[in-house]
Amino acid sequence: MSKAVNEYKIGCIRVVDCSDGSREIHYDLLPHQRKLRKSEEPIVYFRAGRGSGKSVAAATIAVNALLKGQRVICLGQTSQAIREVLVPEITKQLQVIIPGQYKWNQTSNKIVFEDGVIYLASYESIESIRGYTSISLAILDEAALAPPDIFSVLAFCMRDCAPFESRIRMMSTPRSDNWLTKFVKDNNIPIITAKTNDNPNISEKEIELMRKTCIDENAWKREFYGEEVDDSTDGILFTQQLLNTAANTKRMERQGYNIGVDCAGLGNDMNAIVVRRGNEIVKIVEKRQATASEMCSIIKGITVELGKDNLSMVYIDAAYGLDLCERLTEYGLQATTVSFGAAANESTVYLNQRAEMYCNARREIDDMGLIGLTEELKHELNATKYILNNSNKIQLIPKADIKIVLGRSPDLADALALTYCGPIIERKVIERKRQYQAQFLD
Repeated sequence: MSKAVNEYKIGCIRVVDCSDGSREIHYDLLPHQRKLRKSEEPIVYFRAGRGSGKSVAAATIAVNALLKGQRVICLGQTSQAIREVLVPEITKQLQVIIPGQYKWNQTSNKIVFEDGVIYLASYESIESIRGYTSISLAILDEAALAPPDIFSVLAFCMRDCAPFESRIRMMSTPRSDNWLTKFVKDNNIPIITAKTNDNPNISEKEIELMRKTCIDENAWKREFYGEEVDDSTDGILFTQQLLNTAANTKRMERQGYNIGVDCAGLGNDMNAIVVRRGNEIVKIVEKRQATASEMCSIIKGITVELGKDNLSMVYIDAAYGLDLCERLTEYGLQATTVSFGAAANESTVYLNQRAEMYCNARREIDDMGLIGLTEELKHELNATKYILNNSNKIQLIPKADIKIVLGRSPDLADALALTYCGPIIERKVIERKRQYQAQFLD
C-alpha cells in the first residue's frame, strides 16, 4: 500500500503525493458545500449569504461533471461576472487536477476535456444557448437574477442527455419580490442554506465591509444570513416610508449650509440648485436655460440672503460646471466640482462618487430626517435605485433607466445628493479656529 509522502492544499483541493508516484485529489469543502455536491435531487436551490462559498461549490460540481464526460452549462448574471467569478475558480481546480490537459476557449466560452464540455453564458444572452444539446447539468449562479423563462430555454438544452441524469443547481443570495422565491415554494424545491460566517475564511474586516454595503436591515438579512425577506424595497435607496418619515422630523437649529448644483447639459435637462441647512432644504431653484454667469448670480444672491460666512461649500457636478466653479471661486465663495464617475473616497464600498454621495444622503436622512422635500424631489429619489456589482460595490442604476421611470433626468435629486458630499462647516467657525491656532504659532 502506497504511503503519502507530501500533502498540500490549493483552494478547496487537497493534493496527496504518494510514494508510488500517484496523486490523490480530495475536496475539503464546508458542510453546506458537501451537501450540495452530494445531492441526488433533480433540482436544488442553494440559498446563501454573500461569501459563504457558492461559487466554489458551483465550480466543484461543474469540474466533477466535466471529468465524467458530461456536458455542462454555467450561467451567471453577466459575461463579466462569469469571467471574474466562475472561470477563475473552475480553471484553478482543473489546473490542479488535470494540469495542461483541458482547453479553455475564450472565443466560444467553453472548457473542454476529452468528452466533457463546460459552456459558459450569461442571462444577458440567454437566447444564444438554445442551440446547445445534451446538457446534463445546468448551474445557475445568482439565480434570483435570471429571467423567469430560464427553464423553458433550458428544457431544449437538457434533452437527450443519457446516460446521465439531468440536474439543475441554483445558487443565489436572496432578492426580494422575484420569481425564484415563488417557483421554489410552489414546486417544493429542496433548499440548502448557509450564512456568510459559515465560511471560516471570511474575516471580520470583510464582514464589516459587507455591513457598509447593506443599506438597511433587510439587505443585511439577505446578504449575510441568506434569508428570504418579504418586502419590496430591495434596491431602493429612498423608500416612500423613509421620505415621509424624514419630512416630519424636527428642524435642527443651525446656520451653516451646503449648496448642490447640477448644471444642465444638452437636451431637456434642468439646471438645479438645492440649498440644505442642517436637516432642512431651505431653497430649490430650477432654470431650464441659464448661462454660467446667470447661475453664478443666483448663487451669489443665495449667499447674500443666508450669509456668506455661513456657507460651507458649493458642490457642483463637474460634467458641465467647471466654468461656474471658477466664477464662484473668483468671487470668493468656497466651491468645488464633483465628478460623478470618479473613484469614491471609500472605494472598497462604492463604485464611484455618485453612489457614495447618494448613500451619504440616505444615511443622514435616515438619522436626522429632511424637512422641505417636495413631491417632485421625493419622486426622483424614490426612482434612484442601487445594485451590488460583480465586485460587491454599491452602484446606482444608470441615469438612462431612471429617466425611463421619471420621463426626465433626476436633476433635483442629483443637486440634493451633492449637498451630502461633505459635512456642513460654517466659514466663520473655520476662521475662529484659525485665529485660535495663530496664538500658538510664531
